[in-house]
Amino acid sequence: MNIKKMVILFIALTLVASFGFSAACKEKAITFNIGGDPSTIDPAKTSTVNEGAALVQIFDGLVRRNPEGELTPAIAESWEVSPDGTVYTFKLRDAKFTNGDTITAEDFVYSWTRVIDPRTGSPYGYLMTYIKGANALNSIDISSADAEAQIADAMKNLGVEAIDDKTLKVTLVAPAPYFLGLTAFPTYYPVNKKVVESNDGWADSADTYVSNGPFKLVDWKHGQKLSLVKNDQYWDKENVKLDKIDLLIIEQGSTEVTMFETGQLDIVWGWDIPITEVQRLKKEGKVGFTNQIQNRYQALNSKKPPFDDPRIRKALLISISREPIATNVMGNSVPLYAYVPKGLVDADPSKDFRDVGGNLIEENIEEAKRLLAEAGYPNGEGFPGFEILYTTNEKNKAIVEALAGMWSKNLNINNITLKNVEGRIRSQLRRAGDFQMTSQGWAGDYLDPLTFLEIFLSDSGQNDGKWSNAEYDRLIKVAQTTFDREERYESMHAAEKILMDEAGCIPFSTEEVPYMQNPKLKGILRNALAQTDLKWAYLED
Repeated sequence: MNIKKMVILFIALTLVASFGFSAACKEKAITFNIGGDPSTIDPAKTSTVNEGAALVQIFDGLVRRNPEGELTPAIAESWEVSPDGTVYTFKLRDAKFTNGDTITAEDFVYSWTRVIDPRTGSPYGYLMTYIKGANALNSIDISSADAEAQIADAMKNLGVEAIDDKTLKVTLVAPAPYFLGLTAFPTYYPVNKKVVESNDGWADSADTYVSNGPFKLVDWKHGQKLSLVKNDQYWDKENVKLDKIDLLIIEQGSTEVTMFETGQLDIVWGWDIPITEVQRLKKEGKVGFTNQIQNRYQALNSKKPPFDDPRIRKALLISISREPIATNVMGNSVPLYAYVPKGLVDADPSKDFRDVGGNLIEENIEEAKRLLAEAGYPNGEGFPGFEILYTTNEKNKAIVEALAGMWSKNLNINNITLKNVEGRIRSQLRRAGDFQMTSQGWAGDYLDPLTFLEIFLSDSGQNDGKWSNAEYDRLIKVAQTTFDREERYESMHAAEKILMDEAGCIPFSTEEVPYMQNPKLKGILRNALAQTDLKWAYLED
């Protein structure tokens, strides 16, 4: 072969090799819109769906749900449960945080105690009250003179113990069949004690953030996106197929639809897509639907006028027409005439909790007018008005406009102000109790009615409106602690009736949640608990 041919052949082989190498090494990256900018991504302090959407990608709990929704081993390699269902013993695998530190049982003890500790102010502190001693610790008034002594005392009786580096023992106050699933929830994720205690702002920047999941945070541009890459320290990194995920922050539903249709987004939640767009996308076969266990409601600040008067709350609760809101404003929704939605079993597992409990709201404009007059505002005269806080997107705007229109028409309440802010700001105002009424929704954190009902406990960190009722609290505590299944469900039904009788909130619908997804993207967990987990996701060629 002459020199010229040899050179041509060499160049050709080099090009083929280079092309094959670059094709094989092409970055597997996707984009996912999570809606609002997280207020925090500290597992002990998060409380919203968009914050959870970020955390589930960058953390691992004791267990994790696979794409079929089944609980599978994660940081816990195995576990045993005592015959009475109150003691869980977890054996941990060899796993590391993103900074290389080994994860031990003591990390779980520290992390869970931190959530329960009332000084942390975790909005989900109540979610650990199934653990022995947790309720006593979480309920301590930190303003009391001897709070520090009470906390130190209560910590000694907490049912979370590191037997050794690889063995975690958890003792519950009563059997809770959903407890194992809770250990996959963000509040139960382990954090690195050394990192947390050395820097109060550890969770505010990618430079100081430490986690333990399939992906790690490398950049956070507030109001734009969080950038994640595959975690090379992850114990199961061989099964993580994506190299990079950009979690975009887009609050306008119409904008995210446009970005999806132009190839700028691979995954879109449909919480905020306008109804007209949902109808079009449905016809074009571009949208799917998830039967999530969730509701939509208006949260009322019962500590601020006019909602400190239960008669006014009740008048608003029973004077709206839920059917047109569900059908014409939201779409893919059904009216909700109680607080807890369908999809959760009752004492008899063959029956649905909602079917057994029935409707607890009766729409009655005349009764609403009577209550308003009794409160001092006949035919709405002299009513002081109020402000509805909502996040910036078309669907939320349409919902609050419809509600305000009904209260104007039915009760002659015309001085209602609608205030829209970005999601991050609304979360801050909501958590601070700096609102009169705000649009709200709740997606179940575990498969039990209690996941909806316990947020209205007087001391719950999720009870933004601070509605309070001693008998309600007692009934929920019974449901949390009794060994008697019948008594447990009777208590929850009774508690829900009190919540609706006193109009602790104004529920109006539950919905099938639309989503859009790149057809080449497979292996996603998307379940009834509003989780979207990308650990096992991959792109088809």
